Amino acid sequence: MKTLFCLLALVAVAASFAALPQQDSAMNCLLCEVAVRVAENPADREAHTVEDKFNAECKKEFGAIPFAEKECEKYGDAKLDAIINELEGGTAPEDVCRKLKECPEN
Repeated sequence: MKTLFCLLALVAVAASFAALPQQDSAMNCLLCEVAVRVAENPADREAHTVEDKFNAECKKEFGAIPFAEKECEKYGDAKLDAIINELEGGTAPEDVCRKLKECPEN
């Protein structure tokens, strides 16, 4: 009986870890879309301006989610430069997140 219980617990833990990348990917896609919306206007692409606007917009949209503020900051620090570079390089706003592999291909 103990063996069966341990086996079931192990399967449950393994299944929860297998689901994490999909959840993380979905959140990254949403965060990327917010970042693109904020950085879309060429006049507002100065790094600190985009970062401030992204953090404010992200907190507004995801503030009800626990730890959202930290996730917004982490994502902004890691990805905003790449998003701005794609936009400045001529990538269409609707294609940026897919090109950066933050959102799945359609």
